[in-house]
Amino acid sequence: MSSSPFSLLRLSLSAVLALGLAGCPGESEPETRERVAAPEASAIARKTWLQPTDDTDPEVWLASRDAGADVAATAPAAKAWHDVLDAADDRFGETGRMIANRAVQLETMLSEIGIRETAREIIADFSTLAGKGSRAGFSDLCQHYYNLRKQGLDRTAALAALAEQPALKSGNPAP
Repeated sequence: MSSSPFSLLRLSLSAVLALGLAGCPGESEPETRERVAAPEASAIARKTWLQPTDDTDPEVWLASRDAGADVAATAPAAKAWHDVLDAADDRFGETGRMIANRAVQLETMLSEIGIRETAREIIADFSTLAGKGSRAGFSDLCQHYYNLRKQGLDRTAALAALAEQPALKSGNPAP
């Protein structure tokens, strides 16, 4: 039986093609597609810190955190936070953004040692310690308050100890 080289080549190619097709399943597998993440419905509420370049207003962030979902800048809760931060701005040397960041940071640090105090309570309590125009250091108060609470002082005693600080009385930040 004599075969031409062309016939053998055609037979070989047919066999390879048949084997290749036999190895494919009847239905093709679905294409893998890259998932595109939809914007978070509560992206503001999930933030843990406001970066200096973040254009989110601190009052909207704080109101959104409280609500557990994003709120509009025109929401009553955002207006209430605006008033709290505005009052704090009259007393402390930091911006509203930094006050908001530090209050949330302190809230988190306190919760890690089993103390539940909200950022709103912290800002309100500290605002009673500093007079209008004093430009006291809010960040310094946060650190001192945390240390006092960690040492076992209750809220009232820790606030009283802070009120006695000479730097707070003079309005100058603590060294």
